Amino acid sequence: MNRVFKMIPVILFVSGLFLVGRSVFYYSKGIAAKMLLHNAWEETRRTHDKVKPWDWADFHPVGRIEIESIGLDHVVLDNVSGEALAFGPGHLSNTAKPGLNGNVVVAGHRDSYFRKLKKIKKNDLIKLESASGTSFYIVSECTPASGSDIYWTEETGENVITLITCYPFDHLGPADERFIVRGKRVS
Repeated sequence: MNRVFKMIPVILFVSGLFLVGRSVFYYSKGIAAKMLLHNAWEETRRTHDKVKPWDWADFHPVGRIEIESIGLDHVVLDNVSGEALAFGPGHLSNTAKPGLNGNVVVAGHRDSYFRKLKKIKKNDLIKLESASGTSFYIVSECTPASGSDIYWTEETGENVITLITCYPFDHLGPADERFIVRGKRVS
């Protein structure tokens, strides 16, 4: 019995190392992924080619979104697959591409990349870079909506950006509502 008590500190120490090591591994993996995404975006901007951040990725960067007023700055990926959204906001493929005219729709997770949208206000400036240039949008609308309201993704006849994330922001688990940010292009 005395021998078992002597093993407890060793077991606790090894368990602690495992837990800390696992956290460090995932944190490091996230930092590396962000660096690779930024490198792929810079290469995309320079060459106008589709550059994957790593060979097995099922996505590539198509833009970079920045909202300085709320501290949001992310590379935008070309789709909204589960893998892509794990690494950044994604462009809805059936909407206008970044840099083109129409309704550019970008979706992201509320508990990661689009969490800061809860601080956005009307008249905030959205900067959207594409391989062909930079567009600026002024926020005209910030509103919760039903998850079944798909008209936000439809063409509007105007040059706008629509950002979509789940709502409410502090809800745990799947959410039936969406938070919509719409901005009108100014240049």
